[in-house]
Amino acid sequence: MQGETERPGFRPDVQGLRAVAVVAVVADHLAGRPAGGFVGVDVFFVISGFLITGLLLREYEISRSISFTRFYVRRIKRILPAASFVLLVTVCVSFALVGSVRFVDICKDAVASSAFLANWRFAQKGTDYFQQEMAASPLQHYWSLAVEEQFYLAWPWVLLGLLVLAHRRVGWRHEHLRLVAGVAIAVISAASFGWAVIETGSHPTWAYFSTASRAWELGAGALVAIASPWLAVGLRAVRSVLSLLGLAGIVVSAAIVTAGQGFPAPMALVPVASTALVLAAGVGGTVANPLLTNRTARYVGEISYSLYLWHFPVAVLLLTALAKGSWAYSVAGIVLTFVLSAMTYRYLEQPARRAAWFHSPGARRLPRPAKGWRHAATATVAVLLLGVVGSAWVRAVAAPPALAAPVVLAGNTAGRPTDCFGAAALDPAHHCDQINDGPSLAPYGPDAPFDTEGAYDCYAAAGEPLETCVYGSRDAGALRVALVGDSHAAAMLPMVRAQLEDANWRVETFVGNGCRWYVPEDPERARCGRNLVQIQHALSSGRFDLVVAAASRGVAATTAADHVAAIEQVVAAGTAVVIVADNPDPSPDAVDCVTRLGFEATDPCGTPVEVALRADDPLAEAARRVPGAAVVDLTSFYCVEGRCPSVVGNVVVYRDTAGHVTATWARTLGPYLVQAIQDVMGSRSAG
Repeated sequence: MQGETERPGFRPDVQGLRAVAVVAVVADHLAGRPAGGFVGVDVFFVISGFLITGLLLREYEISRSISFTRFYVRRIKRILPAASFVLLVTVCVSFALVGSVRFVDICKDAVASSAFLANWRFAQKGTDYFQQEMAASPLQHYWSLAVEEQFYLAWPWVLLGLLVLAHRRVGWRHEHLRLVAGVAIAVISAASFGWAVIETGSHPTWAYFSTASRAWELGAGALVAIASPWLAVGLRAVRSVLSLLGLAGIVVSAAIVTAGQGFPAPMALVPVASTALVLAAGVGGTVANPLLTNRTARYVGEISYSLYLWHFPVAVLLLTALAKGSWAYSVAGIVLTFVLSAMTYRYLEQPARRAAWFHSPGARRLPRPAKGWRHAATATVAVLLLGVVGSAWVRAVAAPPALAAPVVLAGNTAGRPTDCFGAAALDPAHHCDQINDGPSLAPYGPDAPFDTEGAYDCYAAAGEPLETCVYGSRDAGALRVALVGDSHAAAMLPMVRAQLEDANWRVETFVGNGCRWYVPEDPERARCGRNLVQIQHALSSGRFDLVVAAASRGVAATTAADHVAAIEQVVAAGTAVVIVADNPDPSPDAVDCVTRLGFEATDPCGTPVEVALRADDPLAEAARRVPGAAVVDLTSFYCVEGRCPSVVGNVVVYRDTAGHVTATWARTLGPYLVQAIQDVMGSRSAG
């Protein structure tokens, strides 16, 4: 995101390259296009490796040493002021806008970001960078800064060691030093790339955030810097053509690279190689590429660091006021990001770079621009904090008392709750006067994204191996149940968990990202392919009395015909199969409405039935085609009078725009689901 610009031989095309990278990232997160805009981060990595390595090499060739103090002071002045300021503002605004559970998580993210460990924090959390409807952290983008900062901490020492060893072997000739160092860096980069390919295939989420899986991208830039003397001569005649080809490669990458298999390795090779091509083309002379060197591109490149810092907090926190994907959201987000970035660059980044910090004992005063910024920033933060505290106080005072969860009488004859809380509000037997009773919510709207109650404790992330967990009765005669499917099936676990002992069920989970139950023709290429083969083998083994499955509706990856064979195979083995029809899909507006309105969301937030049910449910349709399989449809507990409310019985139904239900809602719906399945099993036994 940042690199050295205060140096001889300033290259305007590099600023233009930064502009292309940051525009791709910002547009992806705020406008949803281009889908592969995240490759802008790879462009930044290559630029950083190129600039930092070139800076250190020139210093060593001139002075035969590297001043670590001077290097780290420059990095501190370049990186920390803006990053710390955005971090502080993001935490303060989050305090006012999100719920307490999510705020605590954001604070932990802030601590990791401050310690340059954000990438490991998000890798450990299992964050899926490409699933931003899952309540992303507004500080998630600090992962890439952490990778670069770790590079800055280690790289000068590694490079100095390589140069000293090269000097002992080949003397002081610059060409020989660069050649030996280049070979060593190429070996390191190749090892990193090989590791990235392996890690992407086995643990793609970890590979995305890992420094080890990203080091080769910085190494690619370093190799261009080392090869500069030869490139300056060899590419002189084709500079402009290579620059245009490299730029085209970056643009094509942003347009076609997706979040599927193969990223960051090997798919990041395309944007990395394209960036290296642009950098190589500009070595030793001016490049005639007006797409990169025009005044607008150069200015956007100048403020690219601030743009990157601000865009993601804006993208995430703006969802509390506007619906993602709307024109208002995209326009407001882009405008706000550019305004904040321009101000941060003018009043913070530039003064900090010019400041005399650490230079000498007498240089203790800030220059006038920095001093002016200091007063402005102090006032801004003071007003911000006052507003945040005031907002939180008003919210706390105005908040109705929290609702207590109802007692569920799992052993009664109806198997139903005994009040109008949650799903019971739409139970005709309860004669509830209204869907919601006053302005109260459980969980509180901003906390809903985190209301999972362990549903994903044994959930295989994308590309991860399957892990199963067993819950419920230990009785030898317990009904052996397999819970199968994707993230929507995993969200059902809280529905049945409270009922397991009374129902005498023992449930084993087989759930994972994209694991919609079917038999893939090519397991190596199919999403969750290897896990699906393992799941089908377990379900067909006769270990289970009952298979309960669910999957997200409207997913184009599968059709009803795909699921039929898997269901038929299990039914033929004598195992009962119950497919739970997927819950209605909420509109993004209906979910954001709850976060935005808080306790006032009980009435106005919802999705029209024709929108919520317009997508097909191929798994349920497949079950209807297979004799011996059954479908349980609980839509009547989600929708009423042509509308699917976001809040039912004062319980928030959905925790995100992907249609995952809250654990609180799932618990209230659980007795109805278990009773319906028991009815199916009873009919099967009677038949």
